[in-house]
Amino acid sequence: MIFFEHKVLYTLQGEVPEEAYTIPFGEAEIVREGDDVTIVALGRMVHMAAQAADTLAAEGVGCEVIDPRTTSPLDEETILESVERTGRLVVVDESGPRCGMAADIASLVATRAFGALRAPIRTVTPPHTPVPFSPVLEDAYVPGAARVAEAVRSIAVKESV
Repeated sequence: MIFFEHKVLYTLQGEVPEEAYTIPFGEAEIVREGDDVTIVALGRMVHMAAQAADTLAAEGVGCEVIDPRTTSPLDEETILESVERTGRLVVVDESGPRCGMAADIASLVATRAFGALRAPIRTVTPPHTPVPFSPVLEDAYVPGAARVAEAVRSIAVKESV
């Protein structure tokens, strides 16, 4: 078993149960419910996706944000059920666009839920380039909430008011 944690998450604060608890392997968490677009995000990107979902909710776009929590086993059922309901998928991953979880999840949905898709699958990842060393370039390289929101807007259909 390999466990990864992102050092940037160390500064985040949130609710922690008083009693001992475990996170079940292979069970995703639905961080936010929504009916228009499914966003699957990994690690630190879950927080970026949640921020984007908050922004998009104000625009009338309801995003379901899913945190897989584990990649192997991957909770395929939760992801597929959500996409079958929303018809749209954005996958957000801090890893590169090739040979990563974003490509894997996009492939899963394209193979197993293609008929449910009402728009192309979008992935939000860093560019296919070496990771820059400059802090300013690193900030531009790593996906943020604005890029997630932009990807969702490109496939979402807003409700008429």
